[in-house]
Amino acid sequence: MTDGLALTKEYHRNLPPHVREYLQHVRGISRDIVDLHLLGWNGSRITIPIFDRNGKFAFFKLAKGPNDQTDSPKMLATPGAHAELYGWERVLASPEQIIICEGEFDRLVLESRGFAAVTSTGGALTFRPTWAEAFRGIPRVYICFDNDGPGLAGAERVARLIPKARIVRLPDEVGDGGDVTDFFVRLGRGREEFGDLLEAARPLSDEQRAEGPTRQPAVARAAHDGEVDRLKSSIAIEDLIARYVELSTSGQNYRAKCPFHDDRHPSFVVYPQTQSFYCFGCREHGDVLSFLMRQERLSFPEALNALRELNGRETH
Repeated sequence: MTDGLALTKEYHRNLPPHVREYLQHVRGISRDIVDLHLLGWNGSRITIPIFDRNGKFAFFKLAKGPNDQTDSPKMLATPGAHAELYGWERVLASPEQIIICEGEFDRLVLESRGFAAVTSTGGALTFRPTWAEAFRGIPRVYICFDNDGPGLAGAERVARLIPKARIVRLPDEVGDGGDVTDFFVRLGRGREEFGDLLEAARPLSDEQRAEGPTRQPAVARAAHDGEVDRLKSSIAIEDLIARYVELSTSGQNYRAKCPFHDDRHPSFVVYPQTQSFYCFGCREHGDVLSFLMRQERLSFPEALNALRELNGRETH
C-alpha cells in the first residue's frame, strides 16, 4: 500500500522533538530504533506502522502522546486493524534467538537493547497458531509477557504452540501487571540483568502441557464441515453482544463499554460489516464464536452448542 507507506514517512517527519524525548526517556526507546521503525506523529497520537509478512503496510497502531491527559485508551488502531505479528522482518531473518513479548512499545524497548523481539498487535492471547511455524528454524525462542493473569495464560499458550520456547519470568519488583518497560525503565535494569532472566527461563513442563487446551484446534478442524460457518452466520454479532452490553451507534458501527475489563469510557467496537468486535482498551477481538467463548468461558464445542441453541437448532 503505497499511500500507507507514504503516510508513514510523513508522520515520521512530523515527529515533534518533545515526543522524541518522551519515547527515549520515558518509554526507553532509543533514537535509532525510533527512526528505524518510523515512529511518527499524526497530530494527536504516536503512530506505529505495522507491516505484514510480505513487508507491506497493514495499518497503524496509535499510542497516546505525552501530553494527553484524557481517559481515552492507551492504544488505538486505524480501521482494518487485525492481529498481526509486529516484527516479521526479525523472524524471517532467522536470528539465533528471539523474544516474543507483549506490546509494541515493549518490543521496541527490547530492540533498543539489542534483543531481536516481536509481538502480536492483538495482545497476550492472540498469537496465531499459523505464526508458530515461522519460529521453527530459530534456535532459541523466549516468551516474556506481562506479569499478570492474561500474560501468564498467553505465555503458556504460545509455549504450547512453540514447544522449544522458554518462558521468561519478570521479577516481582515489576509489580502486578508489570512489563518489559517497567523492568528496563522504571527499575533501571540493564541488558546483562535481562540476560540473567533469559538464562533462568524454562520451557513448559510435561505436566503443564498436559493441563493445557492442546486439543482445541483438533476439535475445531473436526467441526469445520461448513456447520461452523453456518452457525456463525445464523445470528448477527451485534444482536448477540447486545444481550450482554448496551450498544450505541457510532457511524456504521456500534460502541460499548468492554465486558472483559473495567472500561470507564467505551472502547469496545462492534463491526457489523465484518461481523467482528475489537476492544481498543484490552485488545480482545474476534467473531461471534470467540465472543461467546470469552464471555461465557466456554470451550469450542460448548460455544458451538450455544449457537445451535440460539439458532433454535437441535444439537447433533
